[in-house]
Amino acid sequence: MATIKRIGFPYQLLIALVLAVIFGNFLPIADSFYNLLGTVFINAITMIILPLIFPVVITAVVKIFNQKSFGHILLKTFVYFFVITTIIIALFLLAAYYFGFGTGTHASANVSSLKGIGTSINLWTFLASIVPANIIKAFSDNNLLSVIFFAIVLGLGLGAYGPAKAKPLLNLFDIWIAALYKITDFIIKLSPIGIFGIIAHDVSSVGTSELVSLVTFIVGLYVGYAALLLIIFPIIASIYRVPYLATLREIRDLFTLAFFTGSSSVVLPKLLERLKSNGASQTVTDFVIPLGYTFNLEGATVYLSLAVAFVANSYNLSLSLATLATIVLLLTFISKTIATVPSGAIVVLLATATQLGLPKEGVALIFAVDFFANAGRTALNVLGNAIAAKAIEGQLQATATKPISSKLANE
Repeated sequence: MATIKRIGFPYQLLIALVLAVIFGNFLPIADSFYNLLGTVFINAITMIILPLIFPVVITAVVKIFNQKSFGHILLKTFVYFFVITTIIIALFLLAAYYFGFGTGTHASANVSSLKGIGTSINLWTFLASIVPANIIKAFSDNNLLSVIFFAIVLGLGLGAYGPAKAKPLLNLFDIWIAALYKITDFIIKLSPIGIFGIIAHDVSSVGTSELVSLVTFIVGLYVGYAALLLIIFPIIASIYRVPYLATLREIRDLFTLAFFTGSSSVVLPKLLERLKSNGASQTVTDFVIPLGYTFNLEGATVYLSLAVAFVANSYNLSLSLATLATIVLLLTFISKTIATVPSGAIVVLLATATQLGLPKEGVALIFAVDFFANAGRTALNVLGNAIAAKAIEGQLQATATKPISSKLANE
């Protein structure tokens, strides 16, 4: 056991992948066992999604509600976060879907049970269903957006009620979240076993085509990352008059560190210090960057958009434009929870699959190569937030008649 602990988690996943190919090819008789391991893993992750995201959203809303003195900057920040991430999700989801990203990678899979998924979602019905008539039914139906909506409303209610009066309930939520984090950590530690089961089952039943799909996904994903880095970010920076190349040079070492460590938290303190030392407003930087670590993850939105399009195309699902618009709306909201949940990418992807009826096995399979996916999306998240801080500061300076610091002090 000590030897296993010394092996890094990404390498555990890679080892699981290799062993799965070997066992799936040479011991197909154990397919039922492989399928059991994969199914239990998917169910375990799905089990904690709603119980975890519900209190996380409530506590986040209460904290934001209580930042009354930052009303002006808060409005600017949230408009920027939601507009930019929604546009990025729409661009990448539509491009990936209509260019057929993932088409043919699951050609031999049985998709008879998936017929009608793409056309069964009506945009207006979907929008109406966001407001739950029965919150208990929303939980039992795994209706994620309805649960998030109720969590937002409850968070606003608790904020209006007063943080001091609501503290006992918020403390309970904190304990609940901490306990679920522990459970999630435990499930994720066992994920190499789940990944082994999923891939071994696929290899034993449909052959090694799944490995080709994983390579295709990673290559396509990094093409998307490159488009964000070289095209989308420069356009955003130009619109908000942010010197893009200068910003990139300013944080290039932090960008590189985030890429190789796969952790944006590692560079957070240094990112705050670096931006302020280069002339950024302390008030804006200290507010926007930490908030952006939850609400402004452009790298993660590219990943989610391409992953959903990849799964849909790989299972030959025909999605209408209204359905794609629905998916954009869904990803815009649930992507805001990705940073607050351990291994948030797989949790959010599985939540999306559950909401849309997409095959969860296809989503879970992608997790086997999440180490490679995580490096790029984390680095881009860091760069995106550096741009956001400068863009929002520029907006505030353009609309203010007094320096930002004095205006905020007078609010």
